[in-house]
Amino acid sequence: MIYNPAHVKKRKIKSYIALSLSTVAAFLGLFWLGFILYDVLRHGIQGLSLELFLEDPAPPGIEGGGLRNAFVGQLLIVFYATIIGVPLGLLAGIFVAEYARGTRFARTISILSDIMVSVPSIVVGTFVYAILVKPVGHINFGGLVAVGFLSAIIAVVFGWFLSFVLSKLFPVKSATTGKFIKLLTALFTTMFGLFIFLILYPKLVDRIQGFNGWAGAVSLAFIMIPVVLRTTEDMLSLVPWTLREAAFALGASYYNVIKDVAIRAAITGILTGIILSIARVAGETAPLLFTSFNNSYFTLDMNEPMASLTVTIFNYAMGPYEDWHTKAWAASLVITVFILFITIVTRTIIGIKYKK
Repeated sequence: MIYNPAHVKKRKIKSYIALSLSTVAAFLGLFWLGFILYDVLRHGIQGLSLELFLEDPAPPGIEGGGLRNAFVGQLLIVFYATIIGVPLGLLAGIFVAEYARGTRFARTISILSDIMVSVPSIVVGTFVYAILVKPVGHINFGGLVAVGFLSAIIAVVFGWFLSFVLSKLFPVKSATTGKFIKLLTALFTTMFGLFIFLILYPKLVDRIQGFNGWAGAVSLAFIMIPVVLRTTEDMLSLVPWTLREAAFALGASYYNVIKDVAIRAAITGILTGIILSIARVAGETAPLLFTSFNNSYFTLDMNEPMASLTVTIFNYAMGPYEDWHTKAWAASLVITVFILFITIVTRTIIGIKYKK
């Protein structure tokens, strides 16, 4: 190849132009991010006080009071949304990346997850409203679904415990014995789930109706699931298959390979996806407007309408009182700092525990 100084100079100019445009774009994005953070900090710090966290809202038009009900409600809703959404997203991501790897079913799930990630949150809120909040005739469909979901979770935990006990008491010595134990476990798990449903149905189903905190948690969980699923799938797909083959060669089962090899290798990315999903739902307002609604009073009962910080910020920002505006800015600052704190702490723990 003949060295051509003009050609080399032309390529360097193109590289310099591309690098300059990329740098300008990066600084432009950082500028607006910094501007937003500065604006939230400048306005929000004025409304910070102990009363904001320890007192309930004052009547409209009267200065003072705090947002204790909204802080507690937001924490409860996001906590239960995480309990519901993260395990489902993790299990679905592991199934798609490992057990259904390369199949048409896995590709379909991935495409649907990408669609769900881009669906506006208000659509999720209206969907959950139609399923869990709005009554269907004389049937409390929301309570029915909630009790059924709770019974299924209890049954799954019972099935896992039963399978663990049976595997210790009756070691599997043949494929036929293994299939029989699995069938027996599935049968007892199903019967136990139905039994729990029949017990909980008369006690809980009529209490879970209308706007309630559970519906808000479910709506946020719907948003979290596809984010966690896609992140888990992508991170597990990046783990080389040769690592799995090495574990298989040592006699490890597929379950142990996934738990001790694949997930451990991809844990940093998976936990990052979980943090991103929590940060995503922590600032959502639209789904909660249709599900948990709002409550001007302090409550810990998830079966009732529950206040949330995001909905309170929306109401206060649209209100006519200057004191409400100050509290809205302070609440916005608290959410921002909370997400930043969770991100820094989690990344620090990941860096210490899984340091390469």
